[in-house]
Amino acid sequence: MSDDKQLPKRLNRETIFESEYLCLHLDRVRQPNGSIIERFHYVEYPHPAVGAVVQNDRGQVVLCRVPRYTSMTCDWSVPAGGVEKGEDALESARREVWEETGFESFDHRLVYTYYPQQGSSNKLFQVVFCRAGEQNGIFDPNEISEVGWFSKDEVEDIIARGEMQDGLGLTALLLWLRGL
Repeated sequence: MSDDKQLPKRLNRETIFESEYLCLHLDRVRQPNGSIIERFHYVEYPHPAVGAVVQNDRGQVVLCRVPRYTSMTCDWSVPAGGVEKGEDALESARREVWEETGFESFDHRLVYTYYPQQGSSNKLFQVVFCRAGEQNGIFDPNEISEVGWFSKDEVEDIIARGEMQDGLGLTALLLWLRGL
């Protein structure tokens, strides 16, 4: 635990924009050394996100090809999305896997939590590993353009070719490849 004297302190806040998905604040902040940041732009997210590495009995993982407006890309990633109000990371992972692949999942475990934009936001990413169950649904074609199973070698090739631009998916798969 950090000593409060070593942490920055918010002195003032002006909310520039607010929605159910994010808020943009303009803060005045005192650093631990006493210096003042007059205009710190802070993006606040009300809910974390979760990414799930779903492995089948053959040691493959399921990936989704996701079209993204923000980056104008359509690359592979793990099933992922926002944690909804009242859910924990494991419940959210189970829901996202089913919505994005049509597969049930089980044996969920939270393996890693991190802040991908720590210098400008409170966004929290959670990585869950789980096992694939039966496929009793289909992926949502409004969110996903393709779903496939990939071996470790194939995942390494996708990463090497630069076909995984999503930070949550990339981090989750690198942790999986490392054997966590």
